[in-house]
Amino acid sequence: MNTKPHNNIRITKDMLASKNKRLANFIIDYIIRIILLFGLSLLVAIYAQIIGSEDIILAMENINKITEILIGFLLLFIYYLIFESINGRTIGKYITNTKVLMIDGSKAQSDVVLRRTLSRIVPFEFLSFLGNGDKGWHDTWTDTAVVDIKKYEEIKNSQNSISEIGVEI
Repeated sequence: MNTKPHNNIRITKDMLASKNKRLANFIIDYIIRIILLFGLSLLVAIYAQIIGSEDIILAMENINKITEILIGFLLLFIYYLIFESINGRTIGKYITNTKVLMIDGSKAQSDVVLRRTLSRIVPFEFLSFLGNGDKGWHDTWTDTAVVDIKKYEEIKNSQNSISEIGVEI
């Protein structure tokens, strides 16, 4: 009988990224989004100068709070959707060596990442980390988890090694 080791393993509590890493992810990704917003604003201002449009500059200077919030949500949406759809990692997750996976260990597909990203917009969603739970609402509502890659790989390799015992090659 010839079988291969499993590529995915079910996510367990000991594989999850710590709350400190999750907080670091949040802070790093927030700073990155601010930098992106600043860069985008700068590009729009340069474009307005090039074409000689005072209207664009005036509109940027007089942006109201609701529009500012909507732009922030749009940037949040695009940022998380693109990065987490590609390979489950934002810039913050690259820095902290963490990754989003489904609870069965598989890669989160784009529709799941979309739901996960939309759930981040729920007011006070970030407060879901203040309890004793290890996961935020955007994790729970989408059956995803943020894992510490090193812990996940160690446990996965260990389980695959055990499953290979007695397997014919």
